Amino acid sequence: MNTPVKYIKSFCKGQITVPKEFRDILGIEDEFWMRLYLNDGKIIVEPIEKEANKKNFKNKLLKLKGDWFSSSEYARNRQQVEKQIDKLLS
Repeated sequence: MNTPVKYIKSFCKGQITVPKEFRDILGIEDEFWMRLYLNDGKIIVEPIEKEANKKNFKNKLLKLKGDWFSSSEYARNRQQVEKQIDKLLS
């Protein structure tokens, strides 16, 4: 099978669209989670397909800590993130 190649342009704030042909090949729906990372100067994007992976991803997100927030801001932001993630997983 020939791997499709598409050239795309980003929208404002760097947003991009995953072409429908790619979504169909990968079997992903309209709304989906992606894992994004850098490797040798390239942006690598991988769909997170299984429910277990989503829960694992949620746990990793909730373990993130940063000293750029005050403790009250951190607590408030964490509650908001937990609610949003739980809503997405339900």
